[in-house]
Amino acid sequence: MTPLFAGLSAEVAQTYDLVLRSAGIPCQLYPYHGSWAITVLPPHHRKALKTIALYLKENPSVPPTEHNDGAPGVITWSALFVAPVLAVIHWAIHPGYEQQVFIAGLGADAGKIVSGELYRCVTALLLHSDWAHVVSNMAGMMLFGTVAASACGWGVGWLMILLSGALGNLLTALWYRQDHVAIGASTAVFGALGICVAMNLWRYARHSERSWRMWLPLAGGLALLGFLGGSPHTDLMAHLSGFGCGMMIGAGYGACRRRPWKAHIQILAATAAMGMIVLSWFWGMYAGGG
Repeated sequence: MTPLFAGLSAEVAQTYDLVLRSAGIPCQLYPYHGSWAITVLPPHHRKALKTIALYLKENPSVPPTEHNDGAPGVITWSALFVAPVLAVIHWAIHPGYEQQVFIAGLGADAGKIVSGELYRCVTALLLHSDWAHVVSNMAGMMLFGTVAASACGWGVGWLMILLSGALGNLLTALWYRQDHVAIGASTAVFGALGICVAMNLWRYARHSERSWRMWLPLAGGLALLGFLGGSPHTDLMAHLSGFGCGMMIGAGYGACRRRPWKAHIQILAATAAMGMIVLSWFWGMYAGGG
């Protein structure tokens, strides 16, 4: 049974139940994944959505919730498979001279990216300086990547994260133009954070919530950006670029979609993401002479 309204607190669920029944709409209230949910017979879906939307508009103090046209996707644990890839690649590239060769040939060198070696925007995301660097980015992927992929789908979500990281590296290269080399998945990690923030802003906007609370996700995201991305020896410009690109991509997704794409689209998106990575490495190691 798929709920029409989910993620409700007990108080809000009881209020929704009362509002719907008062409007003559039969509904059922029940526990759902640690919160509460309401289901309505399909013939009453449209009327129920309009009734609750009108109630929220007239009562802005009530926290907005999600319905089946805008509900978060099913939680995906795909990050458990994506994050370890960073460790495997770092392990395969032994520290020392060989690692420096890879960084020189595949790192996000601003001058070479501006000169046309765009593959570096992708390949640099999978290179790290040491194990501490790897582990910190794996943790970020597990946290923000899980949220973004759950909201957009396990395929589309990771494609969006990859694009935000690659575009973030491109913008960083355009900013520095030369004499700047960056490596690490942190640009994509902050891209995932930007996607999460944008999706939360859309969640409020869809419910016509115009109070100061709608800006809390953005404030929280910027605070995390400053806390996690502004420490010494980090590339703040790359982090900020990744976050901004994630915000734009997430906003674009929110404007077009209100729920994750179906399974075949997720598969195509995941294939596109893997294809971007493989082709970028092939370009860098062979066509690019890396």
